[in-house]
Order: sequence, then C-alpha cells, then structure tokens
Amino acid sequence: MDKKTNFLIFFLLSIIVGVINGFFGGGGGMLCVPILKKFLNLTDKQSHATTVLVMSIICLPTLIIYLFTLKYQFSQLLFVTIGSLIGGFFGAKLMSKISDKTLNLLFVIILFLSGIKMLF
Repeated sequence: MDKKTNFLIFFLLSIIVGVINGFFGGGGGMLCVPILKKFLNLTDKQSHATTVLVMSIICLPTLIIYLFTLKYQFSQLLFVTIGSLIGGFFGAKLMSKISDKTLNLLFVIILFLSGIKMLF
C-alpha cells in the first residue's frame, strides 16, 4: 500500500473513531489502539498511551455538547471523576511496569468481557 493510500485509510478510520466516541460517549479508544499500531507502527505501550491522549482531546467537544444538553447525572459526576482519576493514575503506572504481551492480553480480556456484558 502506498503512503497516500495508507494516510487516507488512517484518516477515514480516525473519523470513525471520533464518531463512535461521540455517539457512545466513549469506546473509540478500543478502535484507536489497533489503528495506531497498524498505520503508525507504534509499539503496544505507545499506542495505548497515544490513545489516551487522543481520547482526552476528542472528548472535549462531546463534553461541551453533553454539558449544554444536560444529559448527565450531576449527583454522580464528582464521585466518578475522582475515582476515575485515581484509577487512571494507577493504571498508567502499572502499564509502564508490565510487558507488551501482558498488556495485549489484558486488553483482549477486557474487550471480550465488555462484549459479553453488553450482550446480557
């Protein structure tokens, strides 16, 4: 595949990641990781770390829209935010200590369990 075609496919897939993230309020990262690995040849840890940054940036428009449409549970916002910040800190620290193989295995397990949960 030539460079121009590769970039075009990467760009279109990036748009799909954004649409999915905006539509579901999250989940685009699950697609972003393999896209970054395939099209930018990033390592496993680089793809996960880059995805977190990308998701943070693309969540800003979603955040603004949800804030103005009041489609959230304000009473739970602070509680979930604090827990997520603490969990994100420890998750990032843990990722730097595990192997790429373990990281991929955990990623697949979480995707699989999430899919099963969504079915039932």
